[in-house]
Amino acid sequence: MTATLKKLPKSEIELTITVPYADYLEAQKKALEDIGKELKVDGFRPGHIPEAVIKEKVNEDTIQGFTMERVIPQSYAKAVKEHEVQVIAQPKVEVKTPVKNEGDDLVYTATVAVMPEVKLGDYKKIKIKLEEVKVTNKEVDETIQMLMQRFATWKDVNRAAKNEDRAELNFEGFDQEGKAIPNTASKNHPVILGSKSMIPGFEEEVVGMKVGDKKEFNIQFPKDYHAKQMQGQKVKFKLELVRLEEKEEQKLDESLVEKMLGQKQSVDDFKKRIEEDLMQEKKQRAQADADNKVVEEIIKITTAEVPEILIKDEVNILKEERKKQIAQQGLTWEQYLTHVKKTDEDFEKDHQKSAEQRVLARLGVNQIIKAEKIAAEDADVDVKVQEIASRYPEESRTQVLEHYKKGSEAYLRLKNGLAADKLIQMFMA
Repeated sequence: MTATLKKLPKSEIELTITVPYADYLEAQKKALEDIGKELKVDGFRPGHIPEAVIKEKVNEDTIQGFTMERVIPQSYAKAVKEHEVQVIAQPKVEVKTPVKNEGDDLVYTATVAVMPEVKLGDYKKIKIKLEEVKVTNKEVDETIQMLMQRFATWKDVNRAAKNEDRAELNFEGFDQEGKAIPNTASKNHPVILGSKSMIPGFEEEVVGMKVGDKKEFNIQFPKDYHAKQMQGQKVKFKLELVRLEEKEEQKLDESLVEKMLGQKQSVDDFKKRIEEDLMQEKKQRAQADADNKVVEEIIKITTAEVPEILIKDEVNILKEERKKQIAQQGLTWEQYLTHVKKTDEDFEKDHQKSAEQRVLARLGVNQIIKAEKIAAEDADVDVKVQEIASRYPEESRTQVLEHYKKGSEAYLRLKNGLAADKLIQMFMA
């Protein structure tokens, strides 16, 4: 067997492979044996049928098909190994010269995507400063107020509505001709006045009303409103205030802390816990921001002809990620596409560039990891696995440890992730 290699654009190659007639005959012999094991011929046991009888009973195209199924994978594998190429997809095979007569060599081409050649700029010049973070007393107080709001108790009042009251509203929207507009009506709709959860100007119309009051007013929807059919539209609302409540005074004491946390804790310890949680959250955001900046810099200095197959695979990964996010919102993928007025093909087209950037980043990162010989030790992974398991209830930890057992896909992903973390740290100023 001989094979010549031709480089093509977008990190593809074309292998022209010539299989000698003798090798083709050997593959044909094995193919006839396989056919003979399944063939039923009177007077012969399966697997003991002479070649001449098989050729008489089975048409030539079938024999050739079985032969090609043997000879092409074998010769292709040898050609890939001989030229030391790292293929990343199934080849597209085209027979150039079939075996028609005795002595004919088989010639075919195999076009396939290969791992691209990656060129890196001077990555050692990359330096990213990790943002220093701090938590202010104001942020702690605002967080506590937000938590207290969730556990607030409310009482009905009979007075004019004001900001910070909780109101229940009946309303419906109409166009300028007086026709009801779909999806603008609601019954007993709850809203905290002044929270700006409704369209601009709506909550202000409720202020001053009393329970049982009704009114009509016009509102212009924002030009950037999320529902396109409502953008900039002038709508006449009919509104009724059906309930009004005010928040009862709250005092931050150990009783309220226990109600919010589900466990006893002093007020001072609670405040300290809130501060620590906010600090941890800010540190994680700062680290994520620094990570993204490092990746952006790596992309800038990484050059490679990214194969279409890798981009396509990355688009599918992006799609699966988005599907999970959509599912968490209680929507199907089809409902999401209808809402954004896109097709599946539109999504793939829109994400081609970001997918290519992600692949380029991964290629650059892997190249640097290889050049710097960065690796995570098994001991590091074991510590991380134990840390992950400790976050789960005791009855679930055995299952978590099994999921991350050494050699598993999850274990290898975690190990690669820790190596990437080491790389990121290398670029921290």
